[in-house]
Amino acid sequence: MKKIIVIILVAATILNMVAGAFLFLDIQQMTIPETTLTLEIINITADEAVIQTTVSINNHNSFPIFLQNLTMITIDENGNIINHLTIDGGETKAYENRTFTTTISIRFNGSLSNHLTSRLTGTFGTLFFGIIKKTFPLKFSIVTSLNNILEQFTLPHIHLAANFSDITQEGINFTGVIEITNPNTIDIEIENLSANIMTETGLHVGTVNIQGETITAKTTKQLIGSGWILLKALDAESLRMTLTGDIIIYIAGIRKPMNLFMEADIVPPSLERLLSDLPTEASLTGDYTYTLKDGLRDTVTFTIKNPNKLTLFADDITVQIYRVDGTKTRLLSNGTLPDGLITPQSTTVLQGAMFIPLTQLWPRRGERFIPDQLQVILRSNVTIQGFNQTIWIGVIGYQDFPIHRFS
Repeated sequence: MKKIIVIILVAATILNMVAGAFLFLDIQQMTIPETTLTLEIINITADEAVIQTTVSINNHNSFPIFLQNLTMITIDENGNIINHLTIDGGETKAYENRTFTTTISIRFNGSLSNHLTSRLTGTFGTLFFGIIKKTFPLKFSIVTSLNNILEQFTLPHIHLAANFSDITQEGINFTGVIEITNPNTIDIEIENLSANIMTETGLHVGTVNIQGETITAKTTKQLIGSGWILLKALDAESLRMTLTGDIIIYIAGIRKPMNLFMEADIVPPSLERLLSDLPTEASLTGDYTYTLKDGLRDTVTFTIKNPNKLTLFADDITVQIYRVDGTKTRLLSNGTLPDGLITPQSTTVLQGAMFIPLTQLWPRRGERFIPDQLQVILRSNVTIQGFNQTIWIGVIGYQDFPIHRFS
């Protein structure tokens, strides 16, 4: 019986020694695990960039391995340490691929590095019968380009509009409206904004300065600036507004200025739209006298009130005089009044003489001996002197037929 026990013990010992020898030989042929290190930017704010670090360990051995003392140090291109990270290790079974993931926050001071270098160090090994610990050093480095950080920034969406109002002899009040949408996850600053307005011929007619603002992430804001443009803008076929300025972005502790440039075509305002208070308070009066030579002489007085702040000019003033018999009218005289200036914020009187030959006064078939009334129609173009745009004004007056005055 004792011999049998001894034989069993000896056999077990030999078996263990053989298995251990094979395992030892296997450990001696241990291959370094395939290690992959990746860094991915998952979020950027004005203060920091959050980078996800992933370490993938692929164990090609036929036995488990242990990873321990994993440390990753990240330095910039100047050798400055910007992050020191400890990663939990552990067991990776035979033929297993295990991934360790963690996040780090980095901040740049004043300037953006072109690349980062991350160095992963630690040890890996296995246990032999729970006693013999076979370890090997693990060293791994990766260089990460940072040139794409700014590529993640999207330029703001900008819409330009313009309003014109309050015309004076010096110019036209101009309001520039800029709608800016910030699609990014970080705030941006808009500085040194100005808009230049030019005609299609290249004539500079005005400049508008606009106060800068901070546009918070994922929001839209309107910026408004006011200025004056020259009256010459009224004669332009089109106006070109050029917006320039600076966009300031703050990414992971750095300040990055970018140029802002945008152009938009604007339709010049019409004079009629700018004159919100049109000079329509106008009246006609006539002073009639008879002469043997010229017939009926009418001194036409055209009175017009100008509520605007600039001098207007009335030209091409035509006057027509009709006789009215019931519903029937007949043209008696057709003439003009001399051109004249319409002074600002006051009432202007323009006068001229009209003549109706006596032969025109005789009644025709269907007309009464004395007409019911005389109808006077005045039409005039009103403009700013020296400009092409005009406003048409018409006035109609009725007067009793004069039968009592001769000279």
